[in-house]
Amino acid sequence: MEILSDIVNKYSKDIILSTQELIRINSVNGNPIEGKPFGKGVDDALQYVISLGKSFDLKTHYYEGYYGYIEMGEGDELIAILAHLDVVPAENPDRWKYPPFGGEIHDNKLYGRGALDDKGPLIAVLYSMRAIQEAGLPLNKRIRLFLGTNEETNWQCIEKYLQVEEVPSYGFVADSDYPLINAEKGLLQLKLSIKGGASFILKGGNAFNSVPDKCIYIKDDTSTEFTGSTAHSAKCWEGENAIVMAAIKLYDEGVNNKLIDFIYNELKDDCYGTNIYGIFEDIESGRLTVNISKVNISEKVQEIFLDIRYPVTKSKKEVIQLLENKCSLYEIVIDEMDTLPSLYIPKDHFLVKILREVFHSETGLDSQPISTGGATYARALKNFVAFGPLFPGHKKMAHQQDEFIDIDILIKNAHIYSKAIATLGMDNKISVNKA
Repeated sequence: MEILSDIVNKYSKDIILSTQELIRINSVNGNPIEGKPFGKGVDDALQYVISLGKSFDLKTHYYEGYYGYIEMGEGDELIAILAHLDVVPAENPDRWKYPPFGGEIHDNKLYGRGALDDKGPLIAVLYSMRAIQEAGLPLNKRIRLFLGTNEETNWQCIEKYLQVEEVPSYGFVADSDYPLINAEKGLLQLKLSIKGGASFILKGGNAFNSVPDKCIYIKDDTSTEFTGSTAHSAKCWEGENAIVMAAIKLYDEGVNNKLIDFIYNELKDDCYGTNIYGIFEDIESGRLTVNISKVNISEKVQEIFLDIRYPVTKSKKEVIQLLENKCSLYEIVIDEMDTLPSLYIPKDHFLVKILREVFHSETGLDSQPISTGGATYARALKNFVAFGPLFPGHKKMAHQQDEFIDIDILIKNAHIYSKAIATLGMDNKISVNKA
């Protein structure tokens, strides 16, 4: 498939330019408007990619602003690559080194919200499809790039897709790490609350899946701001939680509040929730993690929000029960806001074997599958894994300030994805019945 490498290299400048243009569209989920359930910015991003696919003479489909897809190939069986266009908010944009929606290039890095999660990888997949089509490779299956619009919040896009469209037999998600993710922890997002209000205001965080880097405490017209560092909830140990910083300070100053007591005594700066769960882990996916993602305390309400990622062999019921045992000591009520089941695909699954082989042949690196606390579209369908875009040893900048993707990595992804898609799409021996 050397011809694919030549074609990808030919389009390397176009891959970079298209990624820049897509990043410049602010596609944070916004207020719904007619025909655009997730706001104008998300729809603009979706329309941009649809138009790009059309310009490559690929089949395209747009469904009521919920999702789109781009397709190529022939055959009865459908393979899908899943990606998304929405992004998390760019908190404190004035603190970014470069504009979060500027798509600027500095030191061979393409900066902007979504560069890594998930606009750069999506563009890499799209140009991979273009390369395969231009090479005239004989696909005996249909290849579909799913364009999600609501992945960072509650997955309404893929839920709608599964209600009205053909379900693919297998595929991968371009929204995680290499060499390959075959285990994703269960996701549980909760609200913890106490009746009544407080004599102070404490506010911080705006997304379940991010470590909050800012929290504000207001008492008697005097405000104090706590500044931490953000990270993805799945790797919350990489950030510094501003809510935890505030809670520790308030507790030390003798502020009488049960939510503050709970944070200080049970969670504090321990992202593994050891006081609540002990050593809660498994061989397949590692330890449970807890991120205090939001706080809203005022004279009217008292609530904090937790993002929990739990091991694949553990149950949601067990996770909630252990938390309830602790919360009852503080008169805290638990409300479930969202949940996703865990994902585990055995290492001997045919899809895992093929993608491992492609990754190793393209990089020479160890292709041993790994686990993650991240939640990707892979767990929404059967026979799906996460495959790239981040290489081992590279810092995960998704959801972080100054998010970027290295340009060489962006192009390398297009090489890997083109080989993976072509291999899956041309192999007559592959069947979902082998799963």
